[in-house]
Amino acid sequence: MRIGALIGFLALSICLGAGGTPASAENLTVEVTGQAAESGLGRATTRLRALEAALIEAAIMGGADINGYSATSNGILVSDRLILRPALRILDYSILSEGESGGFYRVQLRAVVGDPPVAIVDSCARRSELHINTYPLRLKIDPMTPAWVETLGPALRDRIDAAIGARPSVSLTQSNNTGAMPGRSAQVGLDMDYAALTSGTTVSQRAPAGTLTYRADIALRMQGRNSLLLLLESRLIDTDTNAIRAHSLFEQAVRLSANLPLRALNVLAARDRTTITEKLLVGIDAHIESMIDTYACRPLEGTLALSGDRLTLPFGSKDGLTRHHLAFSEGEATPYILFEIDRLADHSAVLRPIDRNRSAQSLAGMQVRFMEQAQ
Repeated sequence: MRIGALIGFLALSICLGAGGTPASAENLTVEVTGQAAESGLGRATTRLRALEAALIEAAIMGGADINGYSATSNGILVSDRLILRPALRILDYSILSEGESGGFYRVQLRAVVGDPPVAIVDSCARRSELHINTYPLRLKIDPMTPAWVETLGPALRDRIDAAIGARPSVSLTQSNNTGAMPGRSAQVGLDMDYAALTSGTTVSQRAPAGTLTYRADIALRMQGRNSLLLLLESRLIDTDTNAIRAHSLFEQAVRLSANLPLRALNVLAARDRTTITEKLLVGIDAHIESMIDTYACRPLEGTLALSGDRLTLPFGSKDGLTRHHLAFSEGEATPYILFEIDRLADHSAVLRPIDRNRSAQSLAGMQVRFMEQAQ
């Protein structure tokens, strides 16, 4: 049996992922050593053969079927072949050590073996923990509406806040500061922040990282003679950067008592105003749910940023990320570039590549997605 040809064939099978149906959806991390005898073909060739041997060993540890056959001619064995069909692919690997010793070249590597990674589809299977700060509504009231419409603001806010606070994994804080902006610009220093200057808020009193601000603009106007129209524009805003994370519109019309003069509408009883408020916000729970889920169920994917010599992402454990997630991106020398989580905070994560030979600088700006790995 020609060992050199066999090794080349097996390595090609591994790299291409040839073979039958994967046996498992789990990812395995294995450490193996491959070696090759010095053959006089040069150090580069010997090193490559040792690397191929290590990759074969990794594939076998991940599960593989080996079939053999032989060929004879006139009763004489002329060939003997083995076919290795890996059950799982080598997704990425890192060389731990390599060198020559005792007439052999040895390569030790760590490999991740598994099925091709699939990004998490059901993002809402992991719920983000959200802290949302709400402010008084910003009302725009048409002069043609009855006078009591101007008193609806507090009741509308209470109902909307209740819908927000009822969502799973949401903690709610209500602010009555109407002058402060919902967040600050990333270019403005903490000591020059608008909210701090206008309300006396100190750095220590600021909302924690990852806090969202809910802002609502409401327009109330008459639609025809006896119909009151509410137009609501909802926004979830990143408190740190003022970036809008979710945006949704809501519209509702309520028919007022028919054939009543404007004077009668202006003195509408409090209980009737409460009834109208409830009718104006029929469906508000679904509106709030859709807006929050747009953010809470966003895909776990982002662009790697370089912070010193570390690769970071702006979401963490309270955004649904766990230590059992692996990040991946398309590779070049390997099918994929895999990353594991080095540090995990509430709303940030530090990643490091499985292949330690890759520099953080070369990977900055890369788009990555996350998949689950076996625990």
